[in-house]
Amino acid sequence: MNMFDGRMNIVEICDDEKTVYFDTYRTRKISGTKIGGILGYSEFATPFKVALEIAAIYPGDKANRYIDAGNYLEPVLRDYIADDCTGKLKDLLGLKDGSKAEVEEPVDKELCRYDHFPEDPLFGGMVDGFIKVDGERYAILEIKTAHEIDKWKDENGNITKIPMSYILQACLYAELAHLDKVVFLVGFLTEENVTHPNLWKPSSENTYILPIDKINMKPYMDEAAAWYKEYIDNGFTPEWDDEKDAEVLKYIRTKPSKKKF
Repeated sequence: MNMFDGRMNIVEICDDEKTVYFDTYRTRKISGTKIGGILGYSEFATPFKVALEIAAIYPGDKANRYIDAGNYLEPVLRDYIADDCTGKLKDLLGLKDGSKAEVEEPVDKELCRYDHFPEDPLFGGMVDGFIKVDGERYAILEIKTAHEIDKWKDENGNITKIPMSYILQACLYAELAHLDKVVFLVGFLTEENVTHPNLWKPSSENTYILPIDKINMKPYMDEAAAWYKEYIDNGFTPEWDDEKDAEVLKYIRTKPSKKKF
């Protein structure tokens, strides 16, 4: 079945204003992967790009070897922490003797229509899982793969620095799930691992568990909601960046084909 091509919703591409105007009847929610881009914390997405994604005009970046490796290894990493979950998390979370930690698998994306938080009208997204303690949800499980390990090192060379865009993503989900904790599970890959992810195995030497307390999300969510009201509800984007948004601009300037993407 052919899918709708969102470029049909473009009303005008205004070069003087570096702005795109669009129809607003088909829009998406602010997900955890988008809030960092909206607020300027993402190295992968500008506010302009996110606006076009929320307006269902730009379908998102094409898959690449890094994205493919991450998707392939997400269940592998989830299984890694699920195996002896209590042992891996007891000291990190300060669990009481006798407490049991376990992983709750996320609801399948097809079954939840790509949103684990349908009750919220503006914010949503999909979690990688939950950590349960003694049968109750305790933390969001956020799984990442990375190949630039130095970006995660603090001044002492320890793996403790989590990109702010990832913190916002996971803490948004924690807020929506009414939880106070996030457990990051990060697998570090070499370029060879990225090429052959099926040969990579998580271990204590290449995989790190980084628990954090949920940050106060109210100011971030309020700012993102105000951004949404200003731009998305009124049918136009923030200004584009000629360099950072070059690929997005190339895509939207291409006339939609009769055969939908």
